[in-house]
Amino acid sequence: MNFTYNMRNARANLAKLCRSGRRSVISNRNRPVVIGLPVEDFEALMETLDVLADPAAMKAVHAAHSGKTKYRSLDLAAGNFGL
Repeated sequence: MNFTYNMRNARANLAKLCRSGRRSVISNRNRPVVIGLPVEDFEALMETLDVLADPAAMKAVHAAHSGKTKYRSLDLAAGNFGL
């Protein structure tokens, strides 16, 4: 769930907003201009982008999704997750 704040409220309550650990949208004149994410959400997003940018990883995902190969456990300690 996202919480929307206008610029004035966000500025006045920035510390509280940061401590809340919630996703938030800051708007200016009713137009969204900034998105705030907890660090964990940002890191998960970046990891997803890394996997999507890796051709070998995407090839494995597509092969498993189409039924050509079976899903297998990922090795989270490996740089390429064992793919």
